[in-house]
Amino acid sequence: MFEYHIDFQGQSLAEQITQGVISAFGVLGFLVGIVLQDIRVSFYIFVAGIVLTASLVIPAWPYLNKNPIKWLPSRAQAAAALLKQEASDSKEKSKST
Repeated sequence: MFEYHIDFQGQSLAEQITQGVISAFGVLGFLVGIVLQDIRVSFYIFVAGIVLTASLVIPAWPYLNKNPIKWLPSRAQAAAALLKQEASDSKEKSKST
């Protein structure tokens, strides 16, 4: 399956984009629907806003992952690295004596 990564700031930005675009298209659709007296036009404008929003925030675009998190290594990885370091240290000690 596909993996998409978005950082925390990217999640906040995606939420702001979603609220802004859907709200703007909702108000626009409402006003155009009132002026034209056609609820279908209102609905189509709102759906266009949803489609635009989805295309802006659903794929993990690079602008949503500008601040990736540096995770600590797992305990197993840290233990393996420590054992490897100790082994190399003991080899160096035995070579020097």
